[in-house]
Amino acid sequence: MTSINAQSLTYRFDNGDTLFSNLNFALDDKITGLVGRNGVGKSLLASLLTGERMPYSGSVTTFCRVGWLRQDGVEEIPILHETVSDFLGVRHRLEALTRITAGGCDPHDFELIDDNWQLQANLEQQLQALGLPVDPFLRCDALSGGQLTRFALYQLFQSNYDYLILDEPGNHLDEQGKNWLIEQMMNFNGGILIISHDREILGNVDDILELNTLGIHHYGGSYAVYAKQRASELNSLERHIEHVNSEIKLMRQTMQNNREKAQQRASQGKQIARSGSQAKVILNTLKQSAESSSGSRESNQNRKLLQIQDQLSTLNRKHELFKQQSLPLGKVEKRALRILDITEVRLPYIQHENEITFSVDFGEKIHLSGKNGSGKSTLLKAIAGRLTPVHGNINVREGLCYLDQHFTLLDNTKSVLENLAFFCSHLTETNLRTLLAGIGLKREKATQAVVNLSGGERMKVSMLAISHQSDNTLLLLDEPNNHLDLDSRLMLAQALRDFNGSVLIVSHDKDFIGDIGISRVISIEGS
Repeated sequence: MTSINAQSLTYRFDNGDTLFSNLNFALDDKITGLVGRNGVGKSLLASLLTGERMPYSGSVTTFCRVGWLRQDGVEEIPILHETVSDFLGVRHRLEALTRITAGGCDPHDFELIDDNWQLQANLEQQLQALGLPVDPFLRCDALSGGQLTRFALYQLFQSNYDYLILDEPGNHLDEQGKNWLIEQMMNFNGGILIISHDREILGNVDDILELNTLGIHHYGGSYAVYAKQRASELNSLERHIEHVNSEIKLMRQTMQNNREKAQQRASQGKQIARSGSQAKVILNTLKQSAESSSGSRESNQNRKLLQIQDQLSTLNRKHELFKQQSLPLGKVEKRALRILDITEVRLPYIQHENEITFSVDFGEKIHLSGKNGSGKSTLLKAIAGRLTPVHGNINVREGLCYLDQHFTLLDNTKSVLENLAFFCSHLTETNLRTLLAGIGLKREKATQAVVNLSGGERMKVSMLAISHQSDNTLLLLDEPNNHLDLDSRLMLAQALRDFNGSVLIVSHDKDFIGDIGISRVISIEGS
């Protein structure tokens, strides 16, 4: 049964630019993945399906109750809700239960509790099962991104929605959290549209919709089927382009041969006319007939050539969708072997089983692993000098650059080009535009404000900014694969593999980490 139906859906920005047009598709009670390159409009499409935004034209019809996890919704939880119990909507009842337990007799408290005397015990049991802190009064801003994501997902799955739209729910989730999400998806009694670039999550969907600049396309099956079909499409498309190019080449050669033959016939006619062997009236008639026939033939050939060239242009536009972007990372100079020493460090807000001690040498690619809330992001902040350890020493011997999960190094009010120029002042505007074109930000896209970029586009700009500074020997990357589309994850992994400096990276994407060429793994255990 259809849950959501989109007909002739078109979205146009205020400046008149069209993001996508005439989209037609239906969503039912299956698990459907939505994929597409960064900036193509997946999150915006989700906002149209939920009614938060209105299309320029077309319509969306929903036949059920729809729940939505926005891509940036998790970041707003600590702003809108002080504690875990606030977010779950049970704070007042828990406080009433605490007062009654302490001997209070306020009738209003008993009314709030009703028959839910085991509320706190049941809630703590549920939180423990989720692998989350069991304190309902814990402040939300003390939770990691992965813990907040799981809270938000837990609330959605527990609500009475018939259909869920989840915008990159795998961002920030550790392996345990991802497995929990997949289990919840499988057990959900309704349909799900999941926007994701995570191959593990997409391996558990029933079918996939791909959004691109030419429209929306359906692929039956999970990620493995989608990847196989895409590879087959690319192979067929490239063969077709090769055939059309050969056809154009042959047609041009034929037209050139015909012109040369016509010129030869005209030359022979002139020679006959000079010899006087044919009557002038006959020669003129033959000449006019030949010119008319030649002109008509060339006109038809030109018309056919234009048609084939239009066909080639269409094929090339399709091929552009498969074209890999490029993210060249700058080269750094090796000035010392040892670039970082961490000795007996304990971090604020984190209860460590053991003190953290390790070192990083030039050229190492180190995966910083651990569960959500174990302190990985906190450790990167400490190394970057954003906060001070409560114990131990951090000795940074070479230049470093820190890229957090929220791209705070970028100035949202300035253009993409201005941001990159600020960090890479040694590069010319032509060099900067070439780098931006490599990640898909060409011409006027390079001059738009950063605030208008998708999460994946911001990540790519940030990576260009931090990697093209010659003194940044060490890159601290906190989940850089979040928000990146499938092709861009592969591109970033290859770029990091080729980078000659050192990388200390946090990521929960096993495939992405496997593609980087990790030297070693350091596990952080904390709670």
